[in-house]
Amino acid sequence: MRTGVQSRPYSRPNLRVLLALALSSALTAGCQSAVQLERQQAAGGSTASCREGGTLVVASAQPPIPGRVLAQGAANLFWVRGVFEPLMSVKGGDIANPVPLLATAWKVGADDRTATLSLRQGVTFHSGRPFTSADVLFTFKQALEPASPSNDKQIIGGWRLKATGDHEVTIESETPLSPVLASVLDDTPIVDSQTYKDLADGSKFVGTGPYKVERYQPGAQLVLVRNDRYWQRGLPHLDRIENVVIADSTAQLAALRSGRTQLASGLTTQDAATVTQNGGQFQLYEGQQVLYSLVLDTASGAFAKKEARQAVGYAIDRDRIKQQVFSGLGETGGLVWPAGPEYPKDRENAYRHDPARARELIKEAGASGAEVPITIINNPQLQAVYQIIANNLTDVGLRPKLVALPAPDYQSRLAAGKGGNYLSFRGQVPSPSLVAQTNPDVRLQGAHRTFTSKEYTALVRGVIEAGGGQAGAEAVQKLTAYMLDQAVQHVLATTPAITVKSTAVQGFSLVSGGLLSRETCLVR
Repeated sequence: MRTGVQSRPYSRPNLRVLLALALSSALTAGCQSAVQLERQQAAGGSTASCREGGTLVVASAQPPIPGRVLAQGAANLFWVRGVFEPLMSVKGGDIANPVPLLATAWKVGADDRTATLSLRQGVTFHSGRPFTSADVLFTFKQALEPASPSNDKQIIGGWRLKATGDHEVTIESETPLSPVLASVLDDTPIVDSQTYKDLADGSKFVGTGPYKVERYQPGAQLVLVRNDRYWQRGLPHLDRIENVVIADSTAQLAALRSGRTQLASGLTTQDAATVTQNGGQFQLYEGQQVLYSLVLDTASGAFAKKEARQAVGYAIDRDRIKQQVFSGLGETGGLVWPAGPEYPKDRENAYRHDPARARELIKEAGASGAEVPITIINNPQLQAVYQIIANNLTDVGLRPKLVALPAPDYQSRLAAGKGGNYLSFRGQVPSPSLVAQTNPDVRLQGAHRTFTSKEYTALVRGVIEAGGGQAGAEAVQKLTAYMLDQAVQHVLATTPAITVKSTAVQGFSLVSGGLLSRETCLVR
């Protein structure tokens, strides 16, 4: 999940891709200064009134999934970056200025297909074992394993990583690096080769991060305690972070108001607004833009024909979803791509709410009365989105059926290609090339959707190979036209990810992998 403080979706229409373009010039100019970038990192949140120590209690709607540390997701939002660190961190989508963590400097070659990373020395895992380039190679090898949950496999599969020293790694890539390098390195926290297998059942958690795992109770809580041997002096600020699972939005609201928790993720937008609208004790943190979409099964059933899939696009009342589920936050009619120079704005709103047109297409496809199972992660937001979609589809002559699953079961079902029709929500990423290679609803390898064709494959590869600029814009335009015609994925809304925080929490920063807890503190 990628996060960063923003206002409304698309309010800064050129920011993300301008940053992606800037990365190439910033990195090819030479190695980044670790001192300069660490100062930028420190500027990310005021800590003037921080007190050292204390316990932060955070609530998540989904239970932690230790076996998915190499993937991004809400389940691990508040703990994984406290235990496992990546080579660099991207704050606020600013891929032009990644913050050094386990890498101190990096340089991209003029051909945009090679990169050399200098690794931090003096870092140890929680076990006391020194961190070296061998750990980077091990981690990226694990990310490529068939059972790995990493969304970056397609990109990493085109890289050749070599240890060119105990604390240096060189990457050679088949495709342009600048649109994807910082994000992939941010997405891939370094794991310990000696205990990585034990993450599957949560029996051991060994990283280089500012916190160690003191206790893990599957489905209930995960408790972190300060790592006194952390490589950055003066960090972390907190002594303890307790991650508790509270699945119900109303219960999360009660926990905040009672003072039991200071952070919460998983509230409905309405509940979040209720506790923050009058200011005072709680604040609404609008993070990374989240893309909600409905992906249709083309292998069999009602949506084997294109006309039936197009009918769904006309059937859905996106404005109602925006108002009733997201309290007016976000935008509808958008596309899967991030805003920027390559964004094909003329392709927006290809499917407006038109039930009469939807009914015509359903009849034309011979799908009237067809049962339509729709799989979702069992959470309040998706339940609410589903209810609106179900009413819309019923109105045009289909019979929707809800399949609500816990997060691990949902992920397993989609990964096995058994998801059928499903509602997805994905964190928006900074470049079309990154979308084309990492989004499970779009990418070629390890895709969750059933649809594929030679034309689709060629068009996706065109976006990846173009990298950016005018060639990238043309490639995105062609792929978008094809995707809209095939109507496999219907974008419903783009909204900011919502977290509620107490004003007692400072230094708060969410990045792609979750909370940067080493900087987080409580006020005096």
